[in-house]
Amino acid sequence: MLLWFIVGIVFSVIEILTFGLISIWFALGAFLTMLFYEFSLENQFYIFVAASLLFLILIRKLALKHFKGNSKDLNRIKGKIVKIEAIEIRGSNNFYTVYLDGKIWEGISKWNFSIGDEAIVEKIVGNKLVLTKKS
Repeated sequence: MLLWFIVGIVFSVIEILTFGLISIWFALGAFLTMLFYEFSLENQFYIFVAASLLFLILIRKLALKHFKGNSKDLNRIKGKIVKIEAIEIRGSNNFYTVYLDGKIWEGISKWNFSIGDEAIVEKIVGNKLVLTKKS
């Protein structure tokens, strides 16, 4: 029982250090395996593997959906009109600061804008808005 507790703690620490839903499944599997301390070590190992896989299959999809967020929220800002508040030149690229829904966004575009121009949000790439000229 102590073995599986230590294994669970080790995988929990790894998970805390990585922030990527990498080893939480093994930590949960180890903690569940503690309940079967009366079984042989070989059978405990099989329980650990099966439980870890079961947690991975059942929970991972829900966890990723929760962390990914709702894409409808992102889609609703497509087509919105924004005003260019500031321009920052990095190398040969222009980065535009815009406000949308009370938040500061960084925008990129193949078009050149000036401060005060209005642009349309075409799409989102990573954490940047892709802007196009307003017709």
